[in-house]
Amino acid sequence: MFASKRINFRQIITTIISVKICILGTIIIPLKPSIAQENSNPLRVSTRPFPPFVFTEDNEQYSGFSIDLWDAIANKLELEYELYPEDNVQELLNSVIEGRADVSVAGISMTSEREQVIDFSHPFFDSGLNIMVSAENIPPWRIALSYILVPTLWVTIGVLCLFTILAAHIMWLFERKENHQMFPRNYWRGIWESFWWSVVTLVTVGYGDKTPTTAGGRIIATIWMFAGILLISYFTASISSSMTVDRLDSHIRGYHDLRGRAVGTVEGSTSVSFLRNISANVVPFDSIDSAYQALQDQDIEAVVYDEPVLLYLINENGDNNTRIVGNTFDVQSYAIVLPRGSNYRNEINRAILALRENGTYDEIYERWFGVDNSQP
Repeated sequence: MFASKRINFRQIITTIISVKICILGTIIIPLKPSIAQENSNPLRVSTRPFPPFVFTEDNEQYSGFSIDLWDAIANKLELEYELYPEDNVQELLNSVIEGRADVSVAGISMTSEREQVIDFSHPFFDSGLNIMVSAENIPPWRIALSYILVPTLWVTIGVLCLFTILAAHIMWLFERKENHQMFPRNYWRGIWESFWWSVVTLVTVGYGDKTPTTAGGRIIATIWMFAGILLISYFTASISSSMTVDRLDSHIRGYHDLRGRAVGTVEGSTSVSFLRNISANVVPFDSIDSAYQALQDQDIEAVVYDEPVLLYLINENGDNNTRIVGNTFDVQSYAIVLPRGSNYRNEINRAILALRENGTYDEIYERWFGVDNSQP
């Protein structure tokens, strides 16, 4: 009797454990599908033109650094995918948020604000913002005129004239009686000759046609020679400094100079918020090409955008009409965009790391940027 109960009890325990295992299996297994199971249909991958990261051809073929990198990731994970275009950065993000795309690939910056609604992969490119301005070709006559119109020039010349006239009067007072052959007693003739002596002594340390003979005159001459060296040095330094500052003040040298200026950028990009934070007059454009053309047409004073894109534009056009100024600022990283909680995220992250380790990433980098990116 007891043996029978013991057997029934064991059977009950075994049955309960088996049922629990079956239930857990039916719940857990669907939660961790494999990449192959999820990839029964091609992944929908949104992108947009973003040279040199994404180019699009007339036949809807895509190329670029980001495209080649994504293709390498997809091949490693044995993923099939289809690329389709979006108009701007915000639409790329919306395509993932709204479920129109499984992945978005271009040159999308990682930000804490975006991280609240989407997931990012590991960063695959470090970038930052920079400034593009017109490379002005100013005619020589305009440069000369700008020098002549510098206010400091005329103030300094006026001060030199006052000191020269003062020195002329002092010398004439000492020399007019005992050296009237060189410094006549007549006021106007005497001052004129003394003024001549003051000028040539100031700029040439004496011309030799007029020399003081009295002790007082020679002392004044010695003082004036040393004073002349100091005055000419000050004059040269002041003019050089004022001309340099005057010319630079009209130009942009860094993002601190953008306050209140009309600055173009791409609508929806991270540069928009940066420019607003520094009180620049933001002029948004649908594309970087439109902003570039507006700068060429002098509708805006500068363009702020991702530095690799600006460098590509300048090199591609090769017309020397624009240039980059200042250092890179607001450093940021590009990453692949995925929906929140995407099961592809970990697999893509591992693929990115593997491509860096096996040298594939460096090969792609060198192909598009012409620089070896390998680390020692």
